[in-house]
Amino acid sequence: MSRFAPKRIPVLAAAAGACALLAVPPAAPAQTAPSVSVHALFSGGRTTNFTVGTPLGVQYNDPSGQTREKQVCWSPAPIEQPACTATGTGAPAKAGTQQITVQLTNGQSVSTTFAVGPAATQLGSGTTNTPPVPYTVTCATELYGDASQEDPLHVVSPGEQVAAYYAANSSTVQVYDYATNTAGFVASSCVTGPKPRAQTYERTVQLRSNRTQTYRLKLPQGFKAVSVRGSTPIAYQLYAGQRGSGVGNYIRASGGGVHKPFLGATVIRDGVADNSVFVRIRTTKLERPVTLLLSAYGTA
Repeated sequence: MSRFAPKRIPVLAAAAGACALLAVPPAAPAQTAPSVSVHALFSGGRTTNFTVGTPLGVQYNDPSGQTREKQVCWSPAPIEQPACTATGTGAPAKAGTQQITVQLTNGQSVSTTFAVGPAATQLGSGTTNTPPVPYTVTCATELYGDASQEDPLHVVSPGEQVAAYYAANSSTVQVYDYATNTAGFVASSCVTGPKPRAQTYERTVQLRSNRTQTYRLKLPQGFKAVSVRGSTPIAYQLYAGQRGSGVGNYIRASGGGVHKPFLGATVIRDGVADNSVFVRIRTTKLERPVTLLLSAYGTA
C-alpha cells in the first residue's frame, strides 16, 4: 500500500469541474469543400479518358448547401455551344487541356481541368462504350427519336456538327445534336465523318547471312494506300549504314519477282496479302550488315 494518503477534492470543486467538462461543445464535423465533377452523358458515364466530341455533363456539389451555381464556363468553348451556359453540358472542341469553371451566385467560382484526347474516328457497334465520332451534317434532315424514323424531333441543318455513335441500320445513324443537346437518329446519307489522315507504317529488320525468310509488315484493318505526287506508298529498302543509302522498290499488290542482289541479299518475291506487306529474301554471306525496311503510307 502507498505511504501517501489519497488527496481529497472538495465535493463542490469536483462538481464544478464535471460541469465544466460537460459544457465543452463537441468538435464540428469537417466540411468537404465544394467540387466540380464531369462525366460522359453516354459511353458508360465514364469520368476519365475523354475525347474531342464526347458530350459531357457537369455537376457542382456543395455539401454545406450554402452555395449554388449561376453558370458554367468552358475554356476552350464546347462544340456548337457558347462558352458559358446555365447547365454546362457540352463537348470538348479541341484536344489538350479543358478547363471548366462553375460561377456561383455568391460571386465566387470553382474550377476543374482535365485532359482531352483526339477525336475518335471509328463508329461503335452500339453494344460498347466507344466514344462518338464528330460528324458534319451535309443536308437538311430530320432528327428522330427512334431508329425507325417515326418520331420527328427537329431539323438539323447543313454545316452543323453532331456526335455519331453507331449505325442503327443501313440508312440511320444514332447521334447527339450538340446545338440542342438532344439525342436521336438521322439519315446516314445526310452526315459525314472526318476524313482519315494518312500515316506511315513501317518495320525494320536486321538481315542474317545464309538464310531464306519471309518478312511481313502488318497493316491496320481497312488500310488504303495513298500516293503523294507520284510517290510509292508501299515499298521496301535494303541498305547498309544510313537509311536510304541502298536500293528500294515499289511493292505492288499483285507481287513482284526476283530483284537484283544487294551485298549478298536478294529479294525473290514481294507483294501484299492477308492485310500485310511481305518480302521474301535469300541471303548468302553478307558483305556488310544489311537492314530491310518495309513501309506503307496510307489511311485506315
